[in-house]
Amino acid sequence: MLPLSVRSMRSNRLKHIKEELSKSKPGIRRFLRNSFFIIISLWVMFALIIGVEKINTHDMTPALNLGDKIIYSRVDRSPLAQDVIVFEKNGSVCVARVVAIPGDTVEITEEGSVRVNGNLIVEEKIYTLTYPYADNIDYPLTLSAGEYFVLGDNRMTGMDSRYYGPVKAEEIKGTLILAVRQFNF
Repeated sequence: MLPLSVRSMRSNRLKHIKEELSKSKPGIRRFLRNSFFIIISLWVMFALIIGVEKINTHDMTPALNLGDKIIYSRVDRSPLAQDVIVFEKNGSVCVARVVAIPGDTVEITEEGSVRVNGNLIVEEKIYTLTYPYADNIDYPLTLSAGEYFVLGDNRMTGMDSRYYGPVKAEEIKGTLILAVRQFNF
């Protein structure tokens, strides 16, 4: 059996520990509550507002390269001409640049030029000519309501509206916000 003074010291120490724990409970509760709200907020943000994808094709080279990660807004589903959009076509996620919006008339000539509403489109960062893919689309093509004509920046091999036709508004997942480069050192 321990002497009385040792027992009273232990008792005092236990009381002190209990007091400290009772003081910290609100702090722990606040931490857990805040952590819960942060996790729920992040889930809502990434489930409903922001999307993340990895570039798996060369369709948008040189603007977006194989392996790059992109962040896009799920809220903006009414893109303008020159916006880069993320959309789903034939079960796969695609990324391309909007060239024409609903109501526009698109023509891709045998000489390799793109015309929208009769005007030649001059694109500073496209380094090759844009030829139509044989027998896929009849030009000129007038877009109906809710249809967008998209082209990849890699015009030589890109799978875009020249291949599968206009992108429908309900196929659009969002508009590009940010690209994160994949560097291979």
